[in-house]
Amino acid sequence: MSEVVQVRRGRGRTRLGDKATWMESALKMIATNGVDAVRVETLCAGLSVSKGAFYSLFKTRDGFLSELLDYWRQESTEAVIALLTEQSTDPKARLESILHLSTRREDAKQRALMEMAIRIWGNSYEPARKTMEEIDTYRIRFFEKALTDAGIDPLEAKARALMIYGFVVIDGSMPGERDQNTIEMCRSLLAPVLKPS
Repeated sequence: MSEVVQVRRGRGRTRLGDKATWMESALKMIATNGVDAVRVETLCAGLSVSKGAFYSLFKTRDGFLSELLDYWRQESTEAVIALLTEQSTDPKARLESILHLSTRREDAKQRALMEMAIRIWGNSYEPARKTMEEIDTYRIRFFEKALTDAGIDPLEAKARALMIYGFVVIDGSMPGERDQNTIEMCRSLLAPVLKPS
């Protein structure tokens, strides 16, 4: 997460100048109570700043929510794919990393709840639905390319990419822990090219 920048203003008041801090705070609220809980007053109270701090960065709540969707696309997808691409040029290693996405972060469960809440928000808010549709397409295409790069037939890769995506999303969002041997078996079934020869 970006560093929080606090700037002193008149009469000793403080404003937060880091947009990522606002976004992360809002995402936590959405994960817990849905998008209706994201109010300017509540956000400011949670960050211990005045409403002026919010309006110095965002013109309106609607504008903030639009930026929040852009932030989620970047943070949950574009940055992750860039990292996976940087980490390894080996197709099989990249595929292995994809299959471990649901456990890649310590806060993976919370991130999964955030995403689930955004999907629910998309049922009544077209920009959220469109954002998640774009994210899903982008991720699945990346998975598909990782499979074909690892030697999977393109037609089979298309189906496997969808199954891997379903596995990653569900494994990340299901409560509780699962038997590690079962999870490893799921991974090898989804990407048999990773089985030791």
